[in-house]
Amino acid sequence: RDGRLAVAGGEGSVTVLTPAGEIDYQRPLSMGCLAVAWSPAGDRIAVGSIDGVTILDAEGAGVSHHRGGWCSALAWSFDGARLAAGVGRATVVFKADGTEVFRRERESTVTGVSWIKSRVAAAAYGGVHVYHVSPGAAPDELPFTGSLLALSISPDRRWAASGNQDATLHVWRVGKRGEELEMSGYQTKLTTLEFSPDSALLASGGGRNVTVWDFRGSGPRGSIPRLLTAHDDVVTVVAWSGDGELLASAAADGRVAVWQPARALPGHPFPASDELHRESPATAVCWDRSGKLLAGWS
Repeated sequence: RDGRLAVAGGEGSVTVLTPAGEIDYQRPLSMGCLAVAWSPAGDRIAVGSIDGVTILDAEGAGVSHHRGGWCSALAWSFDGARLAAGVGRATVVFKADGTEVFRRERESTVTGVSWIKSRVAAAAYGGVHVYHVSPGAAPDELPFTGSLLALSISPDRRWAASGNQDATLHVWRVGKRGEELEMSGYQTKLTTLEFSPDSALLASGGGRNVTVWDFRGSGPRGSIPRLLTAHDDVVTVVAWSGDGELLASAAADGRVAVWQPARALPGHPFPASDELHRESPATAVCWDRSGKLLAGWS
């Protein structure tokens, strides 16, 4: 928001930094923070922590706090009116003022949430449930045998993709039962993936390389991915710039790297156009809305 960056720390506080890197304000919370998300309008900050969900206004004043369990998955609706959260084994939806309006329990921990128009997709062991946020409506199910660790929905809402404990990437066509793809061959479990803003490409971790799949046309079935190389250890996060021209990644080797994926050729290693190296593992990276500022931290 306005170039400011919100950082949620494991020590249990939220810090908002100016574009110059100076501390705007810091707010202590009760327990270690696991996730943070600005609302689309920039008037709310949602924080997931060990003991639940906190919603703050843009200046750090408390709006609401909801205890209830471990929360590492947050997603604001496109209009910013609602917040979806994975809280323990529950998928919960709040209004922006913190009022809870929807809750559904699963048999295992919810590891990812995302919006598909007015519906909420939630990943957990056994697949993705797509909920209609209304009383009594049964969810649509995207089944998978195993543990899902990450979830991404394409902006055009055609595809749902999960990164999995068994080192695979699984893809469903939203609304078309039985149309599924699975990509294997990753070096490690897959904990990060993200569609480009135009839904054309899907970037994924799952080892030392960033693997980029082409989803144009009928999708990636039978295609060879682009391989982006810069890291000597496991990729921890990938993030597209707002215009989709640049892709950033962070890894356990302490590097934050930037690519222009459109220039890469399928099947050929493609080096980063820029990178920064720190001594400790890099655990997060994000762009500002202009795509001109990139923040990474370790």
